[in-house]
Amino acid sequence: MSKYSINISPGAKKHIDSLPINIKSKIDRVIVDILANSPYLGKPLKGDLKGRYSYRVADYRIIYSILKRELIVWIIKVMHRREVYR
Repeated sequence: MSKYSINISPGAKKHIDSLPINIKSKIDRVIVDILANSPYLGKPLKGDLKGRYSYRVADYRIIYSILKRELIVWIIKVMHRREVYR
């Protein structure tokens, strides 16, 4: 199985950098170990976010798209669960 490349939007990177160190390290581990290897483990989203996926890390959600042909996971948002879907 091919490993996917990870691209993080500037907004998501800024938000990740502002998180507490324990949450930030969990999110970094998920991105590197899980999403890069098996991006389809996330939950497919519906409605306005159709075509994107969500992966849960504690009370935070990683919202991302998968570019199948290029083998890229594009991380769009990383936010607390009560804010991310707005």
